[in-house]
Amino acid sequence: MTAGSPIHLTRLELRPRALALQRRRFWRELSYGAVLVLADVITLSAVFSLLGMLPTDAFVPSMGDAGESFVRGLIPQTALALIRRVTSLFFCLFVTGSYTHTERQAHPARMAAALLLGLVLPRWVEIWQSALPARWLLLGFVLAATWLALVLQRRLLVAALAPMDPRRLERARTLIVGPADDVQSMSLPKDDALGAAPTPTFVLSDSWPDGTAESMRELYSALAEWDADAIVLVGALSDAALQAVMIAASSAGASVYATRRAAFRQLDEPSFVLRRAEPIAVLSRPALVGSQLVLKRFLDLFGAIAGLAVLSPVLIAVSIAVRVTSRGPVFFRQVRVGLGGDPFVMMKFRTMVDDAELQLAELQQANVYSTEPLFKLANDPRMTSIGLFLRKSSLDELPQLLNVLRGEMSLVGPRPALPSEVRRYEQHHFVRFEVLPGITGPWQVSGRNAITSFEDVVQLESSYIRGWTVWRDLTILARTVPAVLSMKGAF
Repeated sequence: MTAGSPIHLTRLELRPRALALQRRRFWRELSYGAVLVLADVITLSAVFSLLGMLPTDAFVPSMGDAGESFVRGLIPQTALALIRRVTSLFFCLFVTGSYTHTERQAHPARMAAALLLGLVLPRWVEIWQSALPARWLLLGFVLAATWLALVLQRRLLVAALAPMDPRRLERARTLIVGPADDVQSMSLPKDDALGAAPTPTFVLSDSWPDGTAESMRELYSALAEWDADAIVLVGALSDAALQAVMIAASSAGASVYATRRAAFRQLDEPSFVLRRAEPIAVLSRPALVGSQLVLKRFLDLFGAIAGLAVLSPVLIAVSIAVRVTSRGPVFFRQVRVGLGGDPFVMMKFRTMVDDAELQLAELQQANVYSTEPLFKLANDPRMTSIGLFLRKSSLDELPQLLNVLRGEMSLVGPRPALPSEVRRYEQHHFVRFEVLPGITGPWQVSGRNAITSFEDVVQLESSYIRGWTVWRDLTILARTVPAVLSMKGAF
């Protein structure tokens, strides 16, 4: 398959659908989590309200002088005390992972840990004072009643919320992919979690993919036709077929699963979900979904607003310097390719002469990236007198904070690509469009233009996308400061 073939257009045409699936997963996860939290708050409030009605005063005389204080501390007696107790227990449930939807079999133990953290730890000194049996008996009763109520409520609620379950695979939207014999032997009961509709299939021939755009287009068409949001791999796949399926799934925003077999034990930290007692491995890691999207967007908005406010004197000074040192506008606007392959206009301070784009063709042979999609000159003759300093100090990137505010970019992410670069991309390069492009990113803090292999750039960015956390973003932002100040790898 050659770069620039029609398959690139097909891939980008699937991106709006992939973004729609991403939003669908986000709202499903958010709604599911919100209902769980609300149910837990109601359950905890009801349990402690009922406990407050019980004749717990009978325990007070046997506990000594501090008995009444112990009972009041354990069972809220006022509305304000009840709010404090429920709020603290919700926090304990959250930090112990009781709201994760991928490991529900561990929730009863995690809820027990949360109750121990929220009820026992604050009373630890008091329960070892006088009348130990009475104190432990009352504490154990409160713990047991609260834990049983939460476990029962969760089991009933999970069953009731099955249609909006974030783990749910819909039969009609799940594409079974594999060799013909394995696909035919993959029997899915009509009453299982996938639903009653027929399951679509895509049969792989021995030579698939055969190196032509048409073979990949068939899989893209199947994903679009069935509106599949998940792929389940069955049987033995060649390395080329597995890579092709993963690329197609990434383009379409579909999650990838596989029936368990020995080959997948070598994968990096594989995870499994249960379907009718049949474990299937989760191969894909959809980047930035659910709470991750909220956290990242909050960080972007906060950072962009704070950056524009704090750096406003610098922005004004650079604007004046650009204006007085060369002819042309202060800002340079250029079309870049962003999330999902959608184009947007990126802003920078102008660092080159006004007709720099017209001179580009004459300078292609001096590209430090050789035949790579990227283009950069070590000593660009188009640079203005102040442009080189702005490039080395990265001050020319500051207007991109406005792109962040508009939701077109992120503070941290892959480098935004030019349309001309995208036309030369190979299949695996399209992973860069899974998230918003960033002002800074793993490439910038790892040497910037000192890394002249585009494959190394993609590898750095792919690793960032797969393992995203808010702490990784904060770490990259912190590393950006010394990287910028050193001006190493910048030109």
